[in-house]
Amino acid sequence: MTTNEVVDRAATGLAGAGIRPGRAVGLRLLGPYEGSGFRDDRYLVERSDRQMVMLTKLLYLIVEYADGHASTDLLATRVSRAYGRHLDPADLVELVRVKLAPAGLVTLSKAEPIGQRRADPLLALSLRGVLLPSAVVRSIGRVFAPLFHRPVILAILAAVVAFDVWMLTTLSAADVFSALIDPAGVLTVLLLLLVATMFHEFGHAAGCTYGGARPGQIGVGLYLWIPAFYTNVTSAYRLNRAGRLRTDLGGVYFNVVFMAAAAAAYLWTEWPPLLAIIALSHLEIAQQLLPIVRFDGYYILGDLAGVPNLFGHVRPIMRSLLPGRRHDHGAAQLRLRTRIIVTAWVLVTVPTLLIGLGALLWNTPGYLSAFLTRSSGIWNTTRDLFSAGQLGAAALSALSLLAITLPIVGIGLVLGRSLHHLVRALLARRTPPVEGPMTITKASTELAAVNDAAKPPGADAFTEEQMLRRRTPPAHHGWRHGLYVATSGRVNVGPSPAEQRELEQIARVRTPLRAPRRVVTLSRKGGAGKTTTTLMLGHTLAMHRGDRVVALDANPDAGSLIYRVQRESPATVTNLLGERTTITKYADLRAYTSQTSSRLEVIASDDDPTISQALGERDYRAALDLLTVHYNLILVDTGTGILDSAVQGILREADQIVVVMPPALDGARVAAGTLDWLDQHGHGDLVESAVAVINTTRSRSRRIQLDAIESHFAARCAGTVRIPWDPALDIGAATELDELRPATRDAYLELAEKVATGFTHDR
Repeated sequence: MTTNEVVDRAATGLAGAGIRPGRAVGLRLLGPYEGSGFRDDRYLVERSDRQMVMLTKLLYLIVEYADGHASTDLLATRVSRAYGRHLDPADLVELVRVKLAPAGLVTLSKAEPIGQRRADPLLALSLRGVLLPSAVVRSIGRVFAPLFHRPVILAILAAVVAFDVWMLTTLSAADVFSALIDPAGVLTVLLLLLVATMFHEFGHAAGCTYGGARPGQIGVGLYLWIPAFYTNVTSAYRLNRAGRLRTDLGGVYFNVVFMAAAAAAYLWTEWPPLLAIIALSHLEIAQQLLPIVRFDGYYILGDLAGVPNLFGHVRPIMRSLLPGRRHDHGAAQLRLRTRIIVTAWVLVTVPTLLIGLGALLWNTPGYLSAFLTRSSGIWNTTRDLFSAGQLGAAALSALSLLAITLPIVGIGLVLGRSLHHLVRALLARRTPPVEGPMTITKASTELAAVNDAAKPPGADAFTEEQMLRRRTPPAHHGWRHGLYVATSGRVNVGPSPAEQRELEQIARVRTPLRAPRRVVTLSRKGGAGKTTTTLMLGHTLAMHRGDRVVALDANPDAGSLIYRVQRESPATVTNLLGERTTITKYADLRAYTSQTSSRLEVIASDDDPTISQALGERDYRAALDLLTVHYNLILVDTGTGILDSAVQGILREADQIVVVMPPALDGARVAAGTLDWLDQHGHGDLVESAVAVINTTRSRSRRIQLDAIESHFAARCAGTVRIPWDPALDIGAATELDELRPATRDAYLELAEKVATGFTHDR
């Protein structure tokens, strides 16, 4: 036991005492938060419940290296090396206990429950329900994403401006709102307004899709006392600032698109309700751009400032305005420009909300009394109109009753939530801090936690990140690349959002390896595409990484991996094992492999029909030991028999697995059963870090719900990838990445990204 361990045990009772922090199941590390308004970089983590959490670099590194196997001493050493400053194990344990464990990111032991604490904002939607599931919303996003091409945007804006000028110069207010004279016209306009509001949400989904992220469900709820739709675009946080702003503005932009369509329809039909909906859409846009409450303007301002949660900074900004609190830590962590913007927003928003809450409390008794008086009269009127056969007027009267009822419900919910937050704040102030099983004299959640934080900066401060301005990388595709080449690099508008997403994926594919890595591809059902998956994953990893990548065909029943590449060597794994004593360097081993243009090397299995006995567990383990000496990344294509001793031996040597299945119920059931078997036979860690692959086919049945299958494996594994059908993969011959369709190449890049995300876990 080291001196540090003795001191840590005496000081904390925990550090160095067998604790092995591990990150939560299903966690995804997304890297830096682009366009941050903080002085120090911020990083994003996505939990299994799809909620994003923003962390400082120190906390992010702890999450990244917490593999559940390293002790606190070893984990602190790794984090210190990556962070550039020393982190004491006792402080690391405190950071996990106070910050990361309650957020549901890291736990101190496998038996300790993960908190998964969710945000509970005061001004949040109430009575929420789902209208469109994620799969439908993603399809809608893909359909409407082309509307975000720049020429299309300019054309739509020009058309709406021209129609607005024509309306203002030609029509009067009576002409514009002539449809609101009779009840049927009012009801028609309300229905059109409902359609426009739903189309607004399609804009958020399409903007999210265009940037390369995946939108979630569309739902409805009650915001304050206003019925409102919402779109789950949490995944847009992984985009850069331009991508997030596109998602934020997508709803308003689609209001403009709806206005352009309505204008064209009016010029064709001269239907009066269309003029009214165009005018009311302008008012809806103005309302959405208000940044005081959580409308689109709130998120636009947050992304412009680089602060995703403006309400989370109200308290530190207010504290910093008090005498002697100018350097409050919560406000000082913001850049000067960002701090000015957020301070101005706080000075406007806080008084406005307080005045609004006061007016609400003051007028609630009178409004409640008026509601009780008017509601019965409106109900009787509605019933009489319906009995008289005046259905349009009856429907309008019923909507009037609903319109005066919803504010009562909303007011009650707002007041109840306000009271709940007030009571919780008072209890938090009165309740003394809970002492855990440790006592640390001085431990902070930020840089103050490290031992040398107070030391003056030395030569290690001269880093590229600190001393050099960030350079925008040039585009390599499309008109952006052409403009860059035509101007000899003088005009650099940067890569497109899709290319930026691809570059981010490639950066994660290049995650450094701490030791040689063995990735095993499994499938207990023949024809699932296991060999193809192994090959294309190997191509992708070898192309984008600088280290040596080899694929071993470990199918004892004459595997076909070698037939998918141009064969250079007639040798097989049997030849390799028989002559392994003569192999002392990489050049010797190279004679037994066939190398592709992507730099992937392949070792063939035996396909000699005269062979009567296949290789066994010891043989394959010996082969893996030999390859580990000379290669950084070893991919293993196994057979379909998981009960075979050779496959079980390979699994014991595996660091990670990829489970492959066809788009069929029986294939998914067999894949799920494979994971069950692994869980029951001591390979639960392989299941947690596994990546599930669904290879779709050209003629798959529409009855199979791939989204449900994907959700099942996403809850059990580290990630899932759906590979689209590609004719180049059907021929069963040598195939390179450049022969695939772009969508297929993107899917294999996503697979390589998910596999590389697990490289920080050591088995």
